[in-house]
Amino acid sequence: MSMSRLDQLYRRLLLTKFFTHGWGKPENLKRLFAFRKILSNRETCQHLVPADYPIYIDKEYKDNGARILEGHFTSPFVHHLPGIMPKEVETASFQVILPDQWRSPPLKPICIHLAGTGDHYFWRRRFFTARPLLKETGIASILLENPYYGTRKPKKQLRSSLHNVSDLFVMGGALVLESLALLHWCEREGWGPLGLSGISMGGHMASGAATLWPKPISVIPILSWTTASVIFTQGVMSGAIPWQTLQEQFFENSVYQEEIRQLITSPEDQRRKAYDMGQQFVKDYSNSILHMESMHQHSTHPQIKKSTLVKQSIEHKKPSRGKTNLELDADMKGPKVSDTFLTPDEYLSHMNSEIIDKPSSTGDLTVNKPSSTGDLTAAQQQSSAHLSHCSNKLSSSASPLHSSIVEPMSLSSLVQESKLEPDRPNESIKQKQHMNMTAESESLGLKFAQSKSRLMKPTVAGEQVKDLQQEALDFMRGVMDECTHLGNFSVPVDPELIIIVSAKQDAYVPKEGVLGLDDLWSGCEVRHVNDGHIGAVLWHQSVFRKAISDAFERQIIKYYQNPGQQPSESIKQVNSH
Repeated sequence: MSMSRLDQLYRRLLLTKFFTHGWGKPENLKRLFAFRKILSNRETCQHLVPADYPIYIDKEYKDNGARILEGHFTSPFVHHLPGIMPKEVETASFQVILPDQWRSPPLKPICIHLAGTGDHYFWRRRFFTARPLLKETGIASILLENPYYGTRKPKKQLRSSLHNVSDLFVMGGALVLESLALLHWCEREGWGPLGLSGISMGGHMASGAATLWPKPISVIPILSWTTASVIFTQGVMSGAIPWQTLQEQFFENSVYQEEIRQLITSPEDQRRKAYDMGQQFVKDYSNSILHMESMHQHSTHPQIKKSTLVKQSIEHKKPSRGKTNLELDADMKGPKVSDTFLTPDEYLSHMNSEIIDKPSSTGDLTVNKPSSTGDLTAAQQQSSAHLSHCSNKLSSSASPLHSSIVEPMSLSSLVQESKLEPDRPNESIKQKQHMNMTAESESLGLKFAQSKSRLMKPTVAGEQVKDLQQEALDFMRGVMDECTHLGNFSVPVDPELIIIVSAKQDAYVPKEGVLGLDDLWSGCEVRHVNDGHIGAVLWHQSVFRKAISDAFERQIIKYYQNPGQQPSESIKQVNSH
């Protein structure tokens, strides 16, 4: 599926840059990684946010048939990782949109909506989501303001531009704990069933909060997926990252490479390693089978191939001559020398000891025997030519750079050399020919390698720059997977209450090559809109609200069917099974 052009154009029009100050302090990253490992297990973080965590209501009023509450509380994140959050970020603000009267008491459904990238304050979620949802379905809403956004934005921060990569992890850790605090408060107020939702980054944060909640909850992640790593390394958002700054910091401070990198746990890396191991096993297994079959053939049919080779050589009735290229090509397509088990010396010895009938120039049959004078018979010439041809094929297959066919040496030249050099009468034809071919092959191979190196080899400096860029990109992918990959967290209590809304042409959140959220949370539902990220936000809000309504309906049917039974009792019974 092609990526949305609207997504690409919209991102180009925005001048906002993210992480302009770099990765963040190494000490902060270490603390965040350690805290992530606590959050990854729902059992270990049960008491991070007490059930009676204090929530304060500052204002209450009515507006267009709805009750509006405004409140605040101190982020629980401050108590667990003090000193990382800027002062402006520590206090969480929220709005609650309630109906004047609940439609179906004792049911009081309420959903927490988390903000997407650039969604400051409350007006956008209140106008497009909370009010229509209340009017259409009777579901109330809580709008939580993101850390680093709206009234929680640090003074020196420009718009939505987080200064450091670590700020994104602070935002995520704070939001999941703040969501838990609000869920506990909803239970104290007697509201339920409960749900979590959000668009884009808000959807991912809602998914993270759902992994920590110890009870069934409706979850509706909209336009989000399994990890943020693909967003910042593959999606259109990667163009808003100052890679040069990140690259320089990564190599200037060895702590990032030597210490922080060792703390990274990426489910994607583990999945790729498992895939590579499987591929290697298949390759090795296939090679082993072929080797065993070859050994079996060698052990059961060693003599057949020798006799076949001798028979083929006897069938050559004409004197040896220089072959054309077409004939040589045909020979090359025939049986390979490697398929036979008769050595050249054995072959020549066999031919010299055999009596072969050969037609003479007059048509009469003659009996050829080895000559004592050193002159070679026609049959010997033929066998030597065949041996030269086999050696030529063997050398060609052993030297991939030698692509041309080398003409075999003539027997007359070998005889002449044997006469001129009586001190080496036992030198074989194969050795002579091998020396000739090796020299030519080396010459051709050297010329080819030199030309290839001049045309194709990149500069050393270019290779180094490319390696540095890849190192920084891999580190970004690793730290994002460490802190945002949902495979590093628990699976929500009941995945059947999860409805994911995805855009088929989303250029902000690529899904290729990454573990699917539906694979990670078996039992959830994925709904698709045929649009990009921006187009889905502009034209498919009704689809989003329908998914929220359906997810709550499932929870009501599954856990709130008995009017006389308290929801908490039904949930306890489900958990006991």
